[in-house]
Amino acid sequence: MDEVRLKIRKRAVPGRGRARLHTSMLSELGVQEESKLEIVNEVQNKSITVTLFADLMVEEGYIRLGADDLDALGMNEEDTVVIRRKPPVSEKMKETVEEAAERIERVGETVKREAGEAAERIERVGETVKREAGEAAERVSEGIEKVGETVKREAGEAKAGAAKAYGRIVEEAAPVTERIEGATRETVSRIKEEVTPVTERVEDAAKEAYAKIAEELPLKDRLSKAADAVVNRLRPDEEAKLKKVLEGSKGNIQIATVTSELVADKLVKELELPQEVVISAVQRNKEIIIPKGDTRLVRGDIVFLVGKEESLRRCAELLEG
Repeated sequence: MDEVRLKIRKRAVPGRGRARLHTSMLSELGVQEESKLEIVNEVQNKSITVTLFADLMVEEGYIRLGADDLDALGMNEEDTVVIRRKPPVSEKMKETVEEAAERIERVGETVKREAGEAAERIERVGETVKREAGEAAERVSEGIEKVGETVKREAGEAKAGAAKAYGRIVEEAAPVTERIEGATRETVSRIKEEVTPVTERVEDAAKEAYAKIAEELPLKDRLSKAADAVVNRLRPDEEAKLKKVLEGSKGNIQIATVTSELVADKLVKELELPQEVVISAVQRNKEIIIPKGDTRLVRGDIVFLVGKEESLRRCAELLEG
């Protein structure tokens, strides 16, 4: 299924371009996590493109969007939107190239057909010339037997007939040649028109992919820009304490602020985190806490997560709601 209709609920965390659906919707839409979806307000003819994230905590029949995306659509909570799978750039490119190839093939068939028709007309003109030349030869032969003057007269008529026939050949062949040349120029022009936008879309897609990779590369000491800024605001002694803990950790490092009602006031050991993710440190105000299982998280805590990138992103969403 390429589209479904769902009701809207607003995400607790502000953000643009991210949508959360119940995990069961992935198979119904025929997409994978982090696929692109098109959200459509059919009444106002407005749409936005978002990145999909699956979440078992989202109610079935609903989609969660940020306030900015709701404003862009001109919609409110409990309104119904159309959700459509947005084909990736490579799939669109393939369809465009196939359509261009079909059009080029049709033009080639037209040129081939016209060339064949021109050859047939030229062949018919040639047969006419041959027939008229034969008839003229017969008349010349008969004239020789009768009178010499008749021979001269028939010879003159034969010459005139041959010249006339030759003129018809030139008249028949000229427009055909012009049509073939015109069709060839038109074909080349259409090929350029079809190929140029495809090439531009390939270049745009490559630039977009490169920008995305550049944004996701880890910075100094595996810290993201946000994490680096948090570390730099600490007192020297607390900064040294945090860096010592993080340098001994293995994996990517990501920070998240505790804002979710489901996480606030819970003990670390009560959180259902993936095995490959650990909480290495917690910043509360300007103090660094090395957490244990009975450490309680409170709203506003900045948590330093260490582990694999994919799992880190899901854990950050759990903590931030």
